[in-house]
Amino acid sequence: MENPKTLLAGFRTLCGYYRSQRRLLILDLLAITLNAGIQIVIPLTALRVFTVYLPEGNLIATLWAAIAFAGMTIISAMLEWSYILFGHLLGIRVEASMRNAFFDHIQKLPFAFFDRTKTGEVLSRITSDLMLVGETAHHLLEDLTASFLVFTGAFTVMYCLNPMLATVALVPVPFIIVFAGFFQKRIHRVWRENRKQVSTLAAHVENVVQGIREIKSFTQERRERHIFRRINRNFRRSFENVYRLYAPLFAGTQMLLEGYSLLYIAVGAWMVCHGHSNIAEVFAFFMYSRYIIVPIRRIVNGLDMYQQGLVGYCRFREFVSQPPEVDISSNVGGVSLPDTVRGEITFENVRFHYPQTTRTVLDVEKLFIPAGTVCAFVGPSGAGKSTLAALIPRFYDPCEGRILLDGCDTASLRKRDLRSAIGIVAQRPFLFDATIRENLLLGNPRATDEQIYAALDQANLGDFVRSLEHRLATPVGEHGLMLSGGQAQRIAIARVFLKNPPILILDEATSALDTFAEAAVQEALLRLSHGRTTLIIAHRLTTIRHAQQICYLEDGKIIEMGSHPELIAKEGKYKALLQAAGSLV
Repeated sequence: MENPKTLLAGFRTLCGYYRSQRRLLILDLLAITLNAGIQIVIPLTALRVFTVYLPEGNLIATLWAAIAFAGMTIISAMLEWSYILFGHLLGIRVEASMRNAFFDHIQKLPFAFFDRTKTGEVLSRITSDLMLVGETAHHLLEDLTASFLVFTGAFTVMYCLNPMLATVALVPVPFIIVFAGFFQKRIHRVWRENRKQVSTLAAHVENVVQGIREIKSFTQERRERHIFRRINRNFRRSFENVYRLYAPLFAGTQMLLEGYSLLYIAVGAWMVCHGHSNIAEVFAFFMYSRYIIVPIRRIVNGLDMYQQGLVGYCRFREFVSQPPEVDISSNVGGVSLPDTVRGEITFENVRFHYPQTTRTVLDVEKLFIPAGTVCAFVGPSGAGKSTLAALIPRFYDPCEGRILLDGCDTASLRKRDLRSAIGIVAQRPFLFDATIRENLLLGNPRATDEQIYAALDQANLGDFVRSLEHRLATPVGEHGLMLSGGQAQRIAIARVFLKNPPILILDEATSALDTFAEAAVQEALLRLSHGRTTLIIAHRLTTIRHAQQICYLEDGKIIEMGSHPELIAKEGKYKALLQAAGSLV
């Protein structure tokens, strides 16, 4: 079970979402309260008819009572319609607000979080978990409010009519509370395990869908079926464990409530026989007794939804309590980039290891990249090339040392300002499942179609897009699957042309392309890098000979540094790498 302090903090947070929808909340509670009042009045009216009007033969009063019955029934139905509508609207809007907060927090989280978190886990929490919270947000409020009002109202009237019978009505309550409470800790535990299995299933399906080409190409469909059946079996068992607990809970509650009815009938008959009550009074009490039984049954039956909502809310809290990226406030202590960024980059005693690990993956004592120059990084896989590039836009922060941009420590710059000065073209650029225009507007949301086509021309893709039936409105498919690798890469390049940053990072931007696509992309990249400080991470060494500075990395350290001719003359690691690749000319 969750820590009470955590639950209290969560309750306060949930109240904040209720406050943002206070109008719906008031309407919902008002309708519930009025309906509860009507429910309390109906048995009193019946008691009046049987004890006064009918014995006196007052048919007019009886007729008016019948009309009142009909009117109260209609009003009760209208009020029920109202609180069902208002309650569901309240739940949906609370859920939407929480989902907004969830999504906003996603964008504040550091890259290290996404390195260790599966996409399916995030999707499960933002969809199914929050749907359960939304349902609970209004049902729990309605059930507790209606049950409390009806229970206390009915018991007050019953006590005024006959204290002894009223006391009998309370007999089952403590037994049911103790009985239901006995199950709660275990129910919470199995629902939490269930939500974990839901996330696992969602993550696996998402992974399989994204990797379906590899599965089919390696003919591993049978293996994947076995894996899915194992995960699905665990998913099924998590539900079975839930309902193994609910079966005795509901059955036991029903037995206690039925036993209460028998007890009530026996006590009522004894009281009538001994002149302590009359049949009409017992009949009225029998009508009121359902206002004791129904709220109890309603709350016990609602424990299912309550526990699911509680688990969903706790998982929501776990996610939004993840610490966001540390950044300098825009108002306190933040340093703004000048209007003109030259692009001079300096590394000073920079050491880095990834979160939750201790192995140093980068150790750069000194590196100076003059503004407007091209600096290439080469070396074996795992040498730290991509890590070095990721530290410049502060996707990760150095564990030691500092990185300077135009003489200013990047740690003192607002990340938004810093990243606005940097354009990145990755080996596998991500394209959203949207149109070509929507993907390009990521570089400059205010760009006109003329500016977009100019950027596409610069990226050697303008003629292709103009030849398409829907031109810029052409969908690219999920991850850009409707385009070739070279076309997707050139859209990424055009996106950076639209952004027009002074610093450019090319992370193996042509290594996944064929010779023809590489030539077109390489031409576009040369055009893009002109006049910008450009960092190139490359495996194809023929693409970096024009670089003014080349750094050879190994085990996170810069072993050699210089121009292409200088490094050849040293006859060291760089020359050996060229010879091994057959690129030495």
